[in-house]
Amino acid sequence: MKACLFAGDRLVLAEGSADLPSLEEAKGWEGGRAEWFRVAGGTDSVMAARLSGRWKPAPGVRAMGLRAVLPLLPEPSLSLVLTAAHLARWRRTSRYCGVCGTATGESPRHQAMLCPSCGHLAFPKVSPAVIVQVTRGPEILLGRSRRHPHGSYSVLAGFVDPGESLEDAVRREIEEESGIRVRDIRYFGSQPWPFPDSLMVGFTAAYDGGKLQNRDDELEDVGWFTADALPPVPPPYSIARALIDDFARRSGVDPAEVPTWKVGGRPR
Repeated sequence: MKACLFAGDRLVLAEGSADLPSLEEAKGWEGGRAEWFRVAGGTDSVMAARLSGRWKPAPGVRAMGLRAVLPLLPEPSLSLVLTAAHLARWRRTSRYCGVCGTATGESPRHQAMLCPSCGHLAFPKVSPAVIVQVTRGPEILLGRSRRHPHGSYSVLAGFVDPGESLEDAVRREIEEESGIRVRDIRYFGSQPWPFPDSLMVGFTAAYDGGKLQNRDDELEDVGWFTADALPPVPPPYSIARALIDDFARRSGVDPAEVPTWKVGGRPR
């Protein structure tokens, strides 16, 4: 069986390896400083654990950020890693009951942490967020985040607020971030995104008025771009890139020609 061993939020791998280690190999690296749990995905599964305390990698072993791992690992290993990372973080942040403060344990019936004192169940947190391909004729709306590599852009996104539908979130987020209104909102697809616990829900929408302006302090710029003059955009593993590639393809541009930002590139 393969294993996902995390040092903080970083995945531990052998130098030069392009897949997960075996459970026996990973247990040799962790030195008895981790509690293992099973992660299932379809017909596949792995054992996962998060190292406790300070840890120094052995020779020939490295700890990699998850974003750097995304283009490296094959399926189904990649999906299992992302699920394991989500669950490892949830287990770490759910060790005590949020109602009465008692130490929790695993529920025998649910994927949840159970409080033995008051019976409260803490299920894994999933935070829905919308991500939107907004078009205006031959142009797509993109924004440059301060968290992304300098000069890179992506489609706009934001978390869903309590009490609003996904479509309401699309309208609100786009207007809050860019000052424009949208119409013809259509579902595109979704992707689990454990940074730290999101479910990205993709939509397409059309421009419906308003003056373009940067209204979000997390963005350095927003603008309209044609498919033949796109800036560097996210790598192919993300739903953000799937939305941009869909726009490029419908505009007669081969997605392979769309510039990609460097994974792990330095933000400005």
